[in-house]
Amino acid sequence: MNFILTLLILIIILSLIIVIHEFGHFIAAKRGGVYIDEFSLGMGPSIFKYKPKNSETTYSLRALPIGGFVSMAEREDPDNKKIKKNRVLENKSFLRRLLVLLNGIIFNCFLAIFLFFISGLLYGKPVNNTTIARIEEGSPAYISGLEVGDTIVKVNGNNIDSLDDFLLEASAKKLKDSYTFTVEKQDGTTKVITITPTISEVDGEEVRKYGIGFGGTTHEKGFKNAVNYAFEGFYSNAVTMIKIVGSLFTGDVKLKSLSGPVGIYTIIDQVKSQGFETILYLTAYLSINVAIINLIPVPVFDGGKVLLLLIEKISRKKTNEKLEYILNLVGFGIMILLMIYVTFNDIIRLVVK
Repeated sequence: MNFILTLLILIIILSLIIVIHEFGHFIAAKRGGVYIDEFSLGMGPSIFKYKPKNSETTYSLRALPIGGFVSMAEREDPDNKKIKKNRVLENKSFLRRLLVLLNGIIFNCFLAIFLFFISGLLYGKPVNNTTIARIEEGSPAYISGLEVGDTIVKVNGNNIDSLDDFLLEASAKKLKDSYTFTVEKQDGTTKVITITPTISEVDGEEVRKYGIGFGGTTHEKGFKNAVNYAFEGFYSNAVTMIKIVGSLFTGDVKLKSLSGPVGIYTIIDQVKSQGFETILYLTAYLSINVAIINLIPVPVFDGGKVLLLLIEKISRKKTNEKLEYILNLVGFGIMILLMIYVTFNDIIRLVVK
């Protein structure tokens, strides 16, 4: 029963995020007069179809409840006479095409902001910081001279504005021999402290332990705080995600630390008992994740299509259809290999536990 519940939550979360993304593309294309043959909820064999009177678009429900897609006329097809040239995406203006490509990302951002707002209304705006609330006696933090009440403002020269920033810099990035903490003392002065964490192995991974703890989370209720949380939550998580993606490219964060559907399933299984607030946060975070990843200028992602569009705009020449097809094929192949690698690591972590 626990497995089914966790799987159901996973399907709902991923489906919501992907359908909202595709709906963003759909609404921008519709408003721009692009011909849309089908808008589907789910993938695989069709189990239900509906085509309104005088509508060119078929709305369908498919057997596999993951994601969805928009089937639109992106390029001219000489063999298809029913679609007029002005209904094809490639014949639309640069700005219209750009909006169609980016609107999925924009809608994922809207979803995250909306979910943070709902969470703020229901539970209040969560407030936490990087002020040290406790230090274990004899721990690396204790030996280094850190004190309760110190606020960590930088790690290795990188600004720390949230607990997520601290975890990224001090725990997720490539292991270092020592870490430089810049802390703000209670009297307002700053101090630089070097700390060497103890290393232990958990589930086959090296875990750094500093011996510090931060204060618990409090909640500030009210409509104004909910609005603040909607935008602050989105901004802080988007910045963190951008840092993570950047660190993946520089090698500071290892590729094996990424998680796929199996890893997300494990996270949901661990946090679902913490309540609906945690599920809302996780969904918003994953929606931001999808938005940021889709900005990467690599074929298959929306960012790759935007890059080709920009090249076309600058060169004033249409992208070679065959070249675009090859790039998308290569990009898709890389994505499949990456998903296999990530899923394999997720399964190994699950089995080791």
